[in-house]
Amino acid sequence: MVTALFRRLLGPAIDGLAPSLRAVHDEDDDQVWKGLAEIRASDNPFARLLCRIMCLPARGSGVPVTVRFERRGDTEHWHRRFGDRQYRSTLQIRHGRLIERMGPAANSFDVSVVDGALHMDLVGFRFLGVPLPRWARPACHAVEQGQDREFRFDIPVYLPLFGRVIHYRGRLERIDE
Repeated sequence: MVTALFRRLLGPAIDGLAPSLRAVHDEDDDQVWKGLAEIRASDNPFARLLCRIMCLPARGSGVPVTVRFERRGDTEHWHRRFGDRQYRSTLQIRHGRLIERMGPAANSFDVSVVDGALHMDLVGFRFLGVPLPRWARPACHAVEQGQDREFRFDIPVYLPLFGRVIHYRGRLERIDE
């Protein structure tokens, strides 16, 4: 049996997560979570094109969300559906960092637990395999929190020169399928 990806990444620090976050990140079973999101997106044409290329969610309020977490060995696959848009990412650990591959992009995150919440700071970004320098890459400080049975996410993404590309936040609850 393989230890859960976030347990391997965070070690004993994962025990500091709120119970609903531990249910997401420290179990080895596949899970489905559903809820609603608020999505703010840029009016900038380049930022909107980037969101479309990455299949990121379209702006909206009360957008239905479904996230399926699949564990396969040392890899996790996250299948997200926001309204009528869906995208998939693959997560692995490399050199002590969380690597998330989404289509043509690979994000590298430093991950930590602070006051029961999971913090993910973007520290590296590759597009079509080419690393972007700090001044050109997106900025993202994603936070996941747990309250009661809820999984809450807050994910702002900014680009130098363009400002906010997208900011999506929402609440999910685990469902049994």
